[in-house]
Amino acid sequence: MHFLSKKEIPLKEFIPKGYVDMHSHLLSGIDDGVKTVYQSAFIIEQFEKLGVKKIITTPHVMQDVWPNTSEVIISKHTEMLKVLSSLDIKVTLQASAEYMLDDLFYKRIKDKDIIPLYQKYILVEMSTFNPPINLNEILFEIKLAGFTPILAHPERYSFYKDDINKFIELKESGFLFQLNLLSISGYYGEKVKNIGMKLLTENLFDFAGSDVHNHQQFEVLEKGFTAKYASKISELMKKNRSFS
Repeated sequence: MHFLSKKEIPLKEFIPKGYVDMHSHLLSGIDDGVKTVYQSAFIIEQFEKLGVKKIITTPHVMQDVWPNTSEVIISKHTEMLKVLSSLDIKVTLQASAEYMLDDLFYKRIKDKDIIPLYQKYILVEMSTFNPPINLNEILFEIKLAGFTPILAHPERYSFYKDDINKFIELKESGFLFQLNLLSISGYYGEKVKNIGMKLLTENLFDFAGSDVHNHQQFEVLEKGFTAKYASKISELMKKNRSFS
């Protein structure tokens, strides 16, 4: 692949074989993601056309906003599998969750009411405005329960600004990092894009995910990235094969 031959490289040209998308909102009507099963099926079919064989979709679990129970998520997942089967869409769809590090999560982790992302991994997020005051206590409970937390889109946490040492401290405390691919496209603005590129350059990301909520976001993702970063993003995406 000649990444320097074009200004932007479409995603289809560098998405690695075996890539598993491990962050999306494709279960209808339970968070700010897709509204109908048909919207979901359409996006999943587009992923299939890119060569994606497996998607782990991760609806929000957030106190007072989307307090989705494990039962609700599993039920919606079962419903979606039936739709995909009827449409002959062959992508493997697994369901987990994106857990906000709030009081509801604290209770569920202690009660072991968690749907793992894969084996020992769970996907978690923080408020984009400030970290939880009991972050160390929550992290202790996560480890005590036998899980490894993957922190979704750290580049979007404005309170860390671009202080690379803050991100290194987070990683040393036990978090893995997941890049939102849309961040590098500039979808969330130049500030987030610049932090994302800095973390990418410093090799601080462990995985990548689309975080797709709707077809408009998928279209942005599909356009790809500048040639300068396409190769590095492709290498990062290969790490998602461990979720196969």
